[in-house]
Amino acid sequence: MNLVERFFRDLTVDCIRDGSFTSTKELVASIEAYLQDRDLSPKRYVWKAEGQAILEKIQRSRAAIEAKANT
Repeated sequence: MNLVERFFRDLTVDCIRDGSFTSTKELVASIEAYLQDRDLSPKRYVWKAEGQAILEKIQRSRAAIEAKANT
């Protein structure tokens, strides 16, 4: 999962999913409050995968797709 997807997952889980909003304005205010709070105590995302392992997965995936297309 890339970092953008992770951010929106956090936003959804922490702010939107359990909320009850009567208007778009209320939803926007809730999101803005969430962002302000999050900015007060930022948490760094640490990328744990090794670059070589990612490239190997991409190569295996491409090979599988090509093999499937040629059958």
